[in-house]
Amino acid sequence: MKEDYKVLRNLATKKREIVEMFNNDRNIRLWKDTNDLKSNLAPVQIYQVPWHEINHEQLALKCKNKYLREIEDGIRKEIYTMQHFPCNMIFKNEIMCEAVVYDSDFGLKERSKTISPEKGSRALARQFKPSIRGPEDIKKLKQPEIYYDEKLTMRRFAVLKDIFDGRLEVRLTGKRGYWFTPWDNLVRYTGVEQMMIDLIERPEYIEELVNHFVQLSLFRLKTYNELNVWGSNNNNVSVGSGGYGYTHDLKEEERNNIGTSTKEMWGCGNAQVFSEVSEQMHWDFSLKYEIKWLENFGLNYYGCCEQLHNKIGILEKIPNLRKISMSPWADLKKAVEVIDNRYVLSIKPNPSYLAMDAFDDDVIKKEINDILDKSENSSKEIILKDISTVKHQPERIDRWAAIVMEEIKNRYN
Repeated sequence: MKEDYKVLRNLATKKREIVEMFNNDRNIRLWKDTNDLKSNLAPVQIYQVPWHEINHEQLALKCKNKYLREIEDGIRKEIYTMQHFPCNMIFKNEIMCEAVVYDSDFGLKERSKTISPEKGSRALARQFKPSIRGPEDIKKLKQPEIYYDEKLTMRRFAVLKDIFDGRLEVRLTGKRGYWFTPWDNLVRYTGVEQMMIDLIERPEYIEELVNHFVQLSLFRLKTYNELNVWGSNNNNVSVGSGGYGYTHDLKEEERNNIGTSTKEMWGCGNAQVFSEVSEQMHWDFSLKYEIKWLENFGLNYYGCCEQLHNKIGILEKIPNLRKISMSPWADLKKAVEVIDNRYVLSIKPNPSYLAMDAFDDDVIKKEINDILDKSENSSKEIILKDISTVKHQPERIDRWAAIVMEEIKNRYN
């Protein structure tokens, strides 16, 4: 353990030295103005990086303890990000110790065959073997068993305080948001193709299934509330599939960030598998149920990879909606015309441009300027994510970031 402590202390010193070179205050103001619908500038963030293709020595883990190894991995990746593609990301002289909350999920294991193109890749393909085939199987989904292990949490907190004292601030935090998406989960039990057929042939069964899932989820939310283990995401935490949650419209995060009310947090929802269904079906079989979860949060983010430019009419029904995802497949021009700056556009450039045989600067410039042209007067953020591969050329991410930041600078001075 002594060697682990030494490794982490050296990394903490290095992180602190680099963080102090960044103007966090300026970037925080930019995120707040964007999320408050007061700016048409575009903060840029990059995540979901193919780390398995970045073989830099500085990312090699040296800690032996499993938990400390996770902390080490986070610091090393943060340092690499700061040095290579910082964009408008926020870097703080702190380490977060997250509350240990055990959650059994809904008692039904996914049965699937996973196919990975290469070791370590996040670009996985799955073939699902259905566990839920009809109404008689719905009750296989059970209430989750959830408890807060305060003793382990505080033990970890003490260890981190001992390691980082005088180098980085250690902060206790609760769960800073929840990825709430009923159908991303349910298709793992029903199969995608059969679910799509059932939308037409057995709609009552589909409604009963999603309603049951949402009721179980609301039990989870209630339990987290009772355990008092939510943490603020009005900070440098990515909300949903988008950027940071900084805003003046929610209570500022507290120093010991645990015990936050969901009314002072961002919620999120999506239904990616519903990308190609009609607006009415999206409402009938998903969104009207998702709202039961979303109405508990102070602000909401909606969407991920699905096209949403043609579904703004139903999204407007979401309480406290503030951000809408604009995936690479969305018609941004149409979305801007309908939204009229009532919501933040969480714009996702196409990550496949980093996976081409040859990286092309002009392709990136053309895409980003097309985005800026179409959303000229809109509140927006630009989020590069889902980067499955860079052809083992990690410098492509650095180059993408440099091009995009320069184009934005040229546009908005």
